[in-house]
Amino acid sequence: MEKVDCYVVPQTTGTSRNIFQGGSPLSSSLPLLGVQLVLIVVVTRVLYLLCRPLKQPRVVTDIMAGIILGPSLLCRYEWFKQLVFPARGEPVLNTVATFGLMYVIFLIGVRMDPMQALRSGKKGVTIGLSGFLIALGLTASGFSGDALSKEEDHMSTRLTFQFALAATLSLTSFAVLSPILSELNLLNSDLGRIAMSASMTTDGIAWLIMVGYVLAEAYLVSPATSLWAFTSVAALVAFILLVVRPIALLVIERTPSGSPVDEAYVFFFLLIVLLVGLYSDIIGTNSFHGALMLGLAIPDGPPLGTALGEKIEAMVTGLILPLYYTMTGLSTDMWEIHWGRLQLILLLGWFGKLAGVLASSLCLDIPPLDAVSLSLFMNSKGIVEVITFSFFVTNKLIDKHMFSDLVFSSVMITAVSVPVASCLYDPARRYAVYKRRTVQHLKADADLRILACIHDESHVQGTLSLLEASHATPQTPVALCLLQLVEIAGRSAPVFIPHKLRRSASSRIGPTSSASAQSTDSDRIINAFLQYEQRHPEGAVSMQSFTTISPYSSMHDEVCRLAVDKRTSLILLHYHKRHMLAGGMRAAMGLRVVNRKVLEVAPCSVGVFVDRNAGSVQEELVGDMEKIVEVLRGLDKAGYDLVIVGMRHRWYPVMSANGLSDWSECPELGVIGDLLASSDFDTPYSVLIMKQQDQGGLNAAVPGAQDVWHGDDGAAAPTPERVMTTAVSSRYRQ
Repeated sequence: MEKVDCYVVPQTTGTSRNIFQGGSPLSSSLPLLGVQLVLIVVVTRVLYLLCRPLKQPRVVTDIMAGIILGPSLLCRYEWFKQLVFPARGEPVLNTVATFGLMYVIFLIGVRMDPMQALRSGKKGVTIGLSGFLIALGLTASGFSGDALSKEEDHMSTRLTFQFALAATLSLTSFAVLSPILSELNLLNSDLGRIAMSASMTTDGIAWLIMVGYVLAEAYLVSPATSLWAFTSVAALVAFILLVVRPIALLVIERTPSGSPVDEAYVFFFLLIVLLVGLYSDIIGTNSFHGALMLGLAIPDGPPLGTALGEKIEAMVTGLILPLYYTMTGLSTDMWEIHWGRLQLILLLGWFGKLAGVLASSLCLDIPPLDAVSLSLFMNSKGIVEVITFSFFVTNKLIDKHMFSDLVFSSVMITAVSVPVASCLYDPARRYAVYKRRTVQHLKADADLRILACIHDESHVQGTLSLLEASHATPQTPVALCLLQLVEIAGRSAPVFIPHKLRRSASSRIGPTSSASAQSTDSDRIINAFLQYEQRHPEGAVSMQSFTTISPYSSMHDEVCRLAVDKRTSLILLHYHKRHMLAGGMRAAMGLRVVNRKVLEVAPCSVGVFVDRNAGSVQEELVGDMEKIVEVLRGLDKAGYDLVIVGMRHRWYPVMSANGLSDWSECPELGVIGDLLASSDFDTPYSVLIMKQQDQGGLNAAVPGAQDVWHGDDGAAAPTPERVMTTAVSSRYRQ
């Protein structure tokens, strides 16, 4: 007989008797929820810090925290259970966890790139399929016949359910593997890329199995019900692909480059998540599957994917996800675990995954030690399995005893597989070259191969100066590999982009479809080095350009991998601190992480360039009038003879709130030009104010014409840009 808890739903807050009246604040739902959340966050963080040296992933420590707080340990004491986790608080805690988890799954979908499985080649697809099929075969054989006759009291005997359970135990999901590899700083490694590609392959299989399960369950009711179920799922897919995705693409198109997405658009997509989740629950596919499909339809990366991630990530990853894992642990009672046939089936699934991945990896010429590590990583369990087990117990396909068995066994498999795999795999092993590949041992007549790492445009001038000092000639050529380092945002999987250079007489690349097309920062960087190549005689300089979009913690893997592939003799890095125009230094700590790790494992010589002149070619971010004046005053100390100032075609009030335009003497000179020309600036240098031809006819050639914003529809002026860009050539400031 299943135990049923009966209780009176308490007031939310504010109406109960406080401690001065002899009452308990925890008798209300809101204070109780606050205490539960604080306790869960503290216990999960402390346990993770303690287990981090053992390389245990967050999913293991969070579920173990729930097991500690639950009936396996602390909740066995009745006073603790009634005080902190009473039965009346479970619905509220479960609702908060499930509601937040829907956005967790949505964010996972947004950050996934389904095409990565195809771009990575046959390795990922082959490994994913072989590991899944062999594991499925062994697991399904364990469910056959009367093998689970002793488990009939704890689980359903329907074939559709048993197949779904066997498939769940055989899958490896991207949502499980990606955070584990990220914690271990292996996203950019060769093994990490193969593992994520293989997991995406099995994710596609899992989605097909989910649809098949829904249709099969509906068919048990009637064939007509199965048809309606198929139509409902098809309608959901059509709505996401034909309505939501075009809207997402339109939002991206209307968002200017480098600008944030409008808050109204972000709120719209967050609202759509709720509607899709509701519809998914109604048709029986589970709200999490609907949220995942919706996330996959939204392009990853900036601007939209990044904006959605910024709004969701802090809350869901710091609170909601640990809460859901802990709730899973709270529902697990280790004292009720039944050791029997089920554990043997789980072991068969683990061995099948291990054998399938290992065999296919060896056939694809992956080193044996790396193949073993990959097969262990592919045995990881996490959020997908937990959600599926919860779905089974909610629909009474398994009981709480079987739920405890599945959760505890999955945690143990992950707790053993991940640390062993991370100990066996060393990404730096691939960078160990057998031949000395350094500048010191380079032959006099050999070409100098350089890998130059550029973080932003401020690194361009210094790098070009160093390259000029190498004195490239056709007899002593320089082979340059340019690698732009971009921090990942709005996506989970790192991206490596090889650029196709379009060499022409004009030495320009980038958008050429119209005269108004604007080049990106990447285009301008590549153009600068392409012009350097074409200034030299043919055969003296050759250039290749690449971009890596990845976390700083694993970006060094991409740098070293490219150095090995291109057989470079020198990796050129930039110092993470740079001088500013107004004095002082600005540090990029992410760049320091990259530099330190490259210095540790580099396969060739490494140079770290400290550019003392970098402060004379950067952008300065200004937020108020005082900062503008401070930056301009800093030009006095540089000793320039001429400062060149640009003007915009339209009037952009830099700091309208401070009344900058009110006291402007000569607005026709522009904001900065007017400041430098005024008598308040007693500067030793001359000023040249430049304005390009006004082809659009937006401004009249009369003084003060720029004071008014000329909109097409009478709209207000756009948000002012708060960036002052300067560039240097010899002793002249622009």
